[in-house]
Amino acid sequence: MTYSIVLRDPEKNHFGIAVATKHLAVGARVPFLEAGFGAVATQSTTNPYLGLKGLASLRSGEPIESALRSALAGDDDPESRQLHGLDKSGNFWAWTGTNAQNWAGHIGAKNVSVAGNFLAGPAVLQACMESLQSSTDRSLESRLLQALFAGEEAGGDKRGRQSAALLTIREQPFPWCNLRVDDHPDPLMELTRLLKEFKEPYYQEFIREIPNK
Repeated sequence: MTYSIVLRDPEKNHFGIAVATKHLAVGARVPFLEAGFGAVATQSTTNPYLGLKGLASLRSGEPIESALRSALAGDDDPESRQLHGLDKSGNFWAWTGTNAQNWAGHIGAKNVSVAGNFLAGPAVLQACMESLQSSTDRSLESRLLQALFAGEEAGGDKRGRQSAALLTIREQPFPWCNLRVDDHPDPLMELTRLLKEFKEPYYQEFIREIPNK
């Protein structure tokens, strides 16, 4: 029911996740980020505990494959899950269970992981990846949004559109950017509007004044 993108800025070790789906409030259950350690997306028959466990393992110094395999080992239905992410070194690992709804799959490279289920086909993920590889001169937020649009243009969630989210994290223990569209006929256009507002000087000044601790 979802396609999601996990992205890392290799120079600053900042992380971001963007996700879109034909389901209510996708941003409430899919994205998990930990400043300085990594980011994880959990979807298909979503189990948020996989995201929490994955981040805990990344925090303790485990690489992404070990962290996510350990999380799945304790799950009662791993074949219904889809799980992917990046660690602080930019390594990616992904899992797509055999019960994830077709089309389902994942692809990745250094500093990027893309996965989805209930998709129009593999071209959705490939379009996301191509967009990310051609936008390295832009901010994490802009790259993630552009990649979501690329995936939608390639077919996206074959059932339609309903919600989307975009989160990035820097050094703070909470997201730098945290935008959610929980229920909207055109969630990516609404996410575009929100990101434009996020970039306005008044809001950028506001978040820069938040104390470091």
